[in-house]
Amino acid sequence: MKNKIDHFIIILLALGAFVTGTAEFVVSGILELISFELDVSISIAGQLITIYSLSYAIGALVLVMLTSKFDRKKVLLYAIFTFILGNLVAFVSYNFVVLMLSRVIMAMSGGLYIVVATNYAAQIATPEKRGSAMATVITGFTVSLVLGVPIGTFLAGYFDWHYIFLIIALGTVFLLVALYKLVPTIGGNKPLPFKQQLQIMKDKRVLTGLTTTIFWILGYTMVFAYIAPLLSKTAGFSIEMTSIALFVLGSFAFIGSRFGGYAVDKWGPNRTISISLSVHIATLILLTFTQYSTLGVFVTLAVWGIATWTTTPAKQFYLVSLKPQSAETVLSFNTALMNVGMMLGSALGGIIIQYMDIVHLSWIAGIFVATALIFIRYSLYLTSKPKFETNY
Repeated sequence: MKNKIDHFIIILLALGAFVTGTAEFVVSGILELISFELDVSISIAGQLITIYSLSYAIGALVLVMLTSKFDRKKVLLYAIFTFILGNLVAFVSYNFVVLMLSRVIMAMSGGLYIVVATNYAAQIATPEKRGSAMATVITGFTVSLVLGVPIGTFLAGYFDWHYIFLIIALGTVFLLVALYKLVPTIGGNKPLPFKQQLQIMKDKRVLTGLTTTIFWILGYTMVFAYIAPLLSKTAGFSIEMTSIALFVLGSFAFIGSRFGGYAVDKWGPNRTISISLSVHIATLILLTFTQYSTLGVFVTLAVWGIATWTTTPAKQFYLVSLKPQSAETVLSFNTALMNVGMMLGSALGGIIIQYMDIVHLSWIAGIFVATALIFIRYSLYLTSKPKFETNY
């Protein structure tokens, strides 16, 4: 009976990851609507994604450290409660600055939530199922790409986009009540000094592996953040067609995230990461030519989704294998830097479409993913050396 309750709690924690992911990514699908209503350019509206990613990184790293000594259940509940408030602010925001503020509130609380929730899942699961429990929470975040974003984008074609955030807030209220009643209490941890955490970065394998994270997600976000205006211009997609395209991308992203776990077990992180990044690069270059065709767009997005998200579990496995005794710290840095990469991707994408035609966006993004491939190949090379010195 206890195992069933624990499994249900893990599902609830994954639902929390789902709503935070939906709130983060749905803006990509409704960017043009926000731009038009709030009277700002597409590139300026895209900074809503930039600020979210930066704030998420702060929540995932700084707030996690600052709250580490407090009761984890209270931290979890306060994080999700603050996330609800952020969505309500977004609902009533008819000013760009207020909407930007709502993104900061949502992101910092969401970043704190995802790290605490993932750790919670590991704590309440049996030892042999801890990896699976953590993966379930992360999968909730991935499913937001499959369902949350396309559904939100589709609804925006029929309702005022503000109501998307009201729906997220109301749905999260029920989740908050369920978590309050069911989640067991877990005490805080003794905080690890930040200077001690930074020692891990002295290992060049870890440093280059984490740098890979920045450039990989930068290239992905550069296109994903502006996918709606891109497909509107090149393929003539309506907002309904864009929602279908996002559903295709999200569905294959989910497949990629599950396949990545299987692939790293079967072929190891070296081949899995190298091949998935290579396909990612090729797909972004190919999109430059297929973005004018409806069929071409759907096929390219499907391959892009699989390639991009196959990398995620394989790279996390690789980073943890480098420092198994500091797994939580390494993953915390990886989560924070992933959002730094998202921030840079949406910011650079906005600058590019401000001064260049948006049709060039995908091949430029491919250059950044190619940079990620160079860094991971160097990291893997260092790992394969027989007597690697960690420098500390």
